[in-house]
Amino acid sequence: MSDSIDPRDVDATLQAARLQLFRENIGGALELVQAADRAHPDPRYADLEARIRGWLSHLGSREAYLAVQEAQDGRLRWRGGLKRLEKQIRILLGRKTRKMVERCARNPEFGELEREIAAVAPRRVLDAGCGEGGVAMAVAARHRTARVEGVAASSAHVRLARRMNRFANAGFRQGLAEEVHLAFPPASFDLAYSFTLLQRVRDVDATIASIMSVVRRGGRFCFVVPMHEFRATGPLPEYAPIHEYADHCRVFTEAELRARFGKEPDFRLAKMPARFKPGAFPSTLEPVEFGAFFVVVGRR
Repeated sequence: MSDSIDPRDVDATLQAARLQLFRENIGGALELVQAADRAHPDPRYADLEARIRGWLSHLGSREAYLAVQEAQDGRLRWRGGLKRLEKQIRILLGRKTRKMVERCARNPEFGELEREIAAVAPRRVLDAGCGEGGVAMAVAARHRTARVEGVAASSAHVRLARRMNRFANAGFRQGLAEEVHLAFPPASFDLAYSFTLLQRVRDVDATIASIMSVVRRGGRFCFVVPMHEFRATGPLPEYAPIHEYADHCRVFTEAELRARFGKEPDFRLAKMPARFKPGAFPSTLEPVEFGAFFVVVGRR
């Protein structure tokens, strides 16, 4: 807990915790509240600690983690009614795939990834945490001589990606990013990437170690994580995660990323600012830096 936070001032401490929660630094908020409660026990600290633990309960086991991914992705991707019928027709005709590939290719993080692909000229590419497969298909569409393997945690995403896939050089399978070393031989990829994955996995160290183990020496791992730096300009409201659990449970700062990866081969960090949408956050939350980090780490 920061020395500037006085746990005896419960209201101020809870505001500090809410700031971390809105940054999606859920684990950091939990540590702050736990330290405050040890120093100055208060039922309001205990209540918030219990709620945060509930939001993070899916990280307690592999089974719990997979269960929430399946439930959430199933609800979002396979709703019934006319919209689902329309979606199926667009998938069948290939329109949804074309639109998705075009949209992914326009994103700034994809441009950064293309820069690394040009440098490495990979024959095999891993998309760890591919979701419905848009980025993997965009890579496959632009680099027909490269084989792209996408791995997603939920079967709903894998089924959708397979139905939408129109590229012979792309394939999709279910699995966890921290277990790709069980699915592929060591050093079997020239380049691996993960977009908006590390902020949600159960174990960051295990995930990075698993991915790096399947990247050859001289290859590269690229990842995108949110850049969420805010300041509070007034009282913050109570926080509640959108999905009833904290899908995004941690954030990364530029200083942390440089300290952790800055001495690795081919290290590069790019900031990609994004538009701060009105209404998406409380009005008393002001962005300092908002968007995403694109990070490149080479394999020794």
